[in-house]
Amino acid sequence: MELFIKTLTQTDIHKRFAIPTNSLMHFPGFRGRYSVDFNVKDKSHRLWTFRCSIRKRSYRKPVFSSGWLEFIRLNNLRIGDKITVRKEHSDVIGVGQYKIEVRRKITLLGKDVWADVL
Repeated sequence: MELFIKTLTQTDIHKRFAIPTNSLMHFPGFRGRYSVDFNVKDKSHRLWTFRCSIRKRSYRKPVFSSGWLEFIRLNNLRIGDKITVRKEHSDVIGVGQYKIEVRRKITLLGKDVWADVL
């Protein structure tokens, strides 16, 4: 199940990755906490650990923080790249695996196409 697609911004590249609030319900339960760590697998099957945090007051605005900037740096991601996050369900009830995909717009034979980065 696709949770969201987002085009990377300067803030996403240099500070933290803001995610759509409506996708928050698909991430591990916070159970009274303001952050939770979870694992995400990229297309090369490398496992990454990200921290999803929300604000303590008012608007919850979820962001990926810890682990995110390392992912950006090691994969040479740029402003304008598209991130897709999916959750795939397993045979065990309530258990799922998160996947992340990255695509970049390139010009090929005079036409813009989206190519997999990860």
